[in-house]
Formats: sequence, structure tokens, C-alpha cells
Amino acid sequence: MKFLNQDDIFEILKKSLKKHYGYFTSEPKIEIDVDVMASNYDFIIRRLDFSGKIVSFKYKEELLKRRLTLKEIKGMLELEFGGKVDVAAYINEIDQVEERVSSYNANTVLVATVIKEEPELDRECVMTLIDMAIDMNDKEWFVELANKYKQFV
Repeated sequence: MKFLNQDDIFEILKKSLKKHYGYFTSEPKIEIDVDVMASNYDFIIRRLDFSGKIVSFKYKEELLKRRLTLKEIKGMLELEFGGKVDVAAYINEIDQVEERVSSYNANTVLVATVIKEEPELDRECVMTLIDMAIDMNDKEWFVELANKYKQFV
């Protein structure tokens, strides 16, 4: 399991946005931009639940900024890591948010947990895969599987 802070998430989003918006030459500016009307706050665990947009990005060459939902962010992170990702938004200073709704953006923080799901292989499965590696004449895969098989012995 791997944990990502907001800076890590933003770096991955920049990388992903460059792939999707390759025609822009500048770095995208990414910031928290909460759609307050589409969010619910759980006061017990201090977690925000969103049905709307939470992050915005803009390129220097572009006039309008585009906003992303948590679902879109999760998808970009899952593509990057090739595993299941849980993304959450939390509020650091609820007192400040209660006084001024406009301070949502300054006090909202994104975090993510990456869960690499590797299937559990038993001895028979590894033997079957070794046979496949031999049939395919894949020496590298064979060595990897042979080392895994040695763990069972």
C-alpha cells in the first residue's frame, strides 16, 4: 500500500493532463476549487464527500479553467499505478470554514491510498505458469517464476 499527499497527487495529475492536453506547451496550474453546493461534510471524520468538482486546472494558453471530480482524479491515479486507488478530501481547519464558506479551498486537502492488488498464487498455479514460460521460451519470466516457486519449497 502506498500513500499519496496532495503534492504527489497534483504531480501525477499534471503528468496525466499533459497526455490528454498535449497541444498546450505550458504546465497546467492545478488548485483546489471546491464546488461547495455539491459537497457534504462529515463532522465526525472531517471528510468531505463530493458529487461535484473539487480540483481545477488551467493552462496559460487557455482562457477558461476546467474542473475535475474526485472520480476523474481517481481514474487518472489508477491509470498511473495500475491498481485500485482511494481518493479522499479532508478539511484541516473546520473553524475557519464555518466562519467563511469561501475558505473551503484554502483548508481542503486531498490524500490518496494506492492498493496494489496482486493475486495470491499457490504452488500449482506457479507450476502451470512455469510450463507456459517454457512453452513460450521466455527465460526472464521463467527465472522470475522459478524464484517464486522456490519460496514454496
